[in-house]
Amino acid sequence: MITRGYFLLSFLALVVLFVGSVLGYTFRERIALGLQDRMYESMALYGRRRLTTVSWDMTQEELRCCGVEDYGDWNERIPDSCCMDDYGARKRPCQQLQTSLTIYRTGCYEAITQELLRNGALLGAAVLLLLVAMVPTTIMAYYMLTTV
Repeated sequence: MITRGYFLLSFLALVVLFVGSVLGYTFRERIALGLQDRMYESMALYGRRRLTTVSWDMTQEELRCCGVEDYGDWNERIPDSCCMDDYGARKRPCQQLQTSLTIYRTGCYEAITQELLRNGALLGAAVLLLLVAMVPTTIMAYYMLTTV
């Protein structure tokens, strides 16, 4: 009874892991375009929705980026999170002086995709490690199920 449940659960986890990996790889371009569209849509909510504002600010500060493609996406209302830090941990006045010394020039879409590519190898290695561990145990559970 326990062996049957373990086998079914393990087999289901393998199928979900495999299908999720294949779908993620197959639709990666569509996912990337969807991300870019959502980023542009959320820019209109900046300053009006707290969660959106906090998300943009955290993203721009952590990844040192601004806007979707570049700081011009914000038009005239560039957020403080696009401004580089001064030595005194203060933000430089990038709204008035839009130079490479005061404002992050990289767009957040590019920064996010680069970060995902860096972490993609780690994610792929984790999936392979899970498969190496789960396939033999699933086969053993199936063998125990059929011999009993």
